Amino acid sequence: MGIQIKRNTGVMGGTMPVSLLVEGQKVKKLSNNEEYRIDANQSAVKIKANQMYFGSAEIEVEDQSIVEIKINQTALLLLVLSFVFLFVGVVMSPIVIGVGVVGTIVTMIYATKNWFDLKVMKS
Repeated sequence: MGIQIKRNTGVMGGTMPVSLLVEGQKVKKLSNNEEYRIDANQSAVKIKANQMYFGSAEIEVEDQSIVEIKINQTALLLLVLSFVFLFVGVVMSPIVIGVGVVGTIVTMIYATKNWFDLKVMKS
């Protein structure tokens, strides 16, 4: 019995460990493609992933499930677009730089709870 968790964040999220929180307690730091098994004493537990400032939404997972931690593609796209606006704005105009700064701030706020997707593969 238990919940198996696998981190599969690829190149963009693979440089730093991801902290796995179970019921609000940090239980393990996962490297890329690392797996960890949680022995669940209950029928369902709440899990969350964090990496410095970035994180995921907390989800409830039932016993005997497989959970995959992935990078949220929407958050990654927003971050890349914001940086493109910042760099292109240096050449074009201060207005484009402003759009890039606002986009970066919005992306950082969004990424606090949406940088990672926790996908339940099997339950």
